Amino acid sequence: MKYEAEIDGRQISIELERRDRSVSAMVDGRRYELEVLCPERGLYLIFAGERVYEARAWSAESDLFTVKLRDRVFSARVIDRKHRRSVADHSDEGRQQLTAPMPGKVVRLLREQGDEVEAGQGVVVVEAMKMQNEIKSTKAGRIVEIRVAAGDTVNANQVLAVVE
Repeated sequence: MKYEAEIDGRQISIELERRDRSVSAMVDGRRYELEVLCPERGLYLIFAGERVYEARAWSAESDLFTVKLRDRVFSARVIDRKHRRSVADHSDEGRQQLTAPMPGKVVRLLREQGDEVEAGQGVVVVEAMKMQNEIKSTKAGRIVEIRVAAGDTVNANQVLAVVE
């Protein structure tokens, strides 16, 4: 299957061929032979030769994903190839819920309720497994709710803030 995606604002082409746990991936002209396991929903173990990667993925919207790979967090959006634009362009009017990628502790609020934010701008910092993860807005808008405070303990997929 062929896809186009936008990852942290960069557009890439992806072609995937899957056979059971084996995946042959062509990403912007580079080929990768991988084995992918999904031991639980949203958790992927990716074997690339001698290397093993753990990736977590979750979605606040149907076509918008947040992916955590090692200590980096990415925003990814599948692009409607037929119309050559983001499928989510149609849903920018709605609310976006920013969620915690995994259980952790809120260490800092970067924005306040009522603040305007740009796409990709950080809103909340959550510490999990001794790593700090900046939870970013994936759309421009106004923060209408912040549901946590610095020092709060949060669960995986818990809503931290809402952008409209």
